Amino acid sequence: MTEMTDTLVSALITASAALLGGLVGALVSYAVATRAHRLERVRLISSWTKSEEVKRARIAAYRELWSCLGGISTHNSRDVIVKSLPEVQHRLQEWYYDRGGGLLLTGSAEDGQSTKATFFAARDLRSTNAYEIWQVFHRLRGSIRRDLGIFESEADERAALDHVKKILGSYER
Repeated sequence: MTEMTDTLVSALITASAALLGGLVGALVSYAVATRAHRLERVRLISSWTKSEEVKRARIAAYRELWSCLGGISTHNSRDVIVKSLPEVQHRLQEWYYDRGGGLLLTGSAEDGQSTKATFFAARDLRSTNAYEIWQVFHRLRGSIRRDLGIFESEADERAALDHVKKILGSYER
């Protein structure tokens, strides 16, 4: 009987230890999972905040960039557009480096449709053709609007472009 009691006590101690070990393991797993969930949540909130900060900074920088483009506008005559090109390009260069706007341009210079590529095309353009100058700067303005989500659709943008092209038709000569 003592042998049976010793075996029963030993089995009970083993089962209790296993139960206690399982309970401690479950608590540790729960604590680790909870901590991992909190860290993931913090990372998600942090990335959201950073992208919101970048978005706000981009809007402010693009507003400043937009004001640099004033000399190349349909409100100016052909001669004023040609004459304004060097000054506008100088302002673009200052905006890009001195005011740090280049940090917020989207895309790469190698992607011809990116805002960065259209920026460099405008900044580096050498032309005395008012229509060509306007077209290059129009592409930059279009890239800025796309980055900021200004146009609801490409059709809206195309309609606006067609309207301006009619106005500037005489510049092609």
